[in-house]
Amino acid sequence: MKRLFLISALLLSFNVNAQDLPPDGKFTVNHKNGETYLTGEVKNRKKHGTWEFFYETGQMQAREKYNEGDPVGVWKTFSTNGRVVEEKDFRKINEGGLSRGNPYGGRPGIK
Repeated sequence: MKRLFLISALLLSFNVNAQDLPPDGKFTVNHKNGETYLTGEVKNRKKHGTWEFFYETGQMQAREKYNEGDPVGVWKTFSTNGRVVEEKDFRKINEGGLSRGNPYGGRPGIK
């Protein structure tokens, strides 16, 4: 459980605001050691497509999908050994099955 909270804290520590995003195209941020921390696409200054977060080792940490800033699909969080530790399903978000906000239980409003 501690690991899950650590993962959530790491994901939430990188709060990308609309003004921080390029207008369109690929978006990449690296760890201090040069390994990729996150990759994503931006469309109209909003998260779009698949966003992937990585541990400093290069192992995938999380995968999220967006449609012009709105969460879509199934988001997954992975442990350092590659096992899925959490899944959030946004496929029914427009049907009222889920509320908007942060699927990891932290601060709402991350877009």
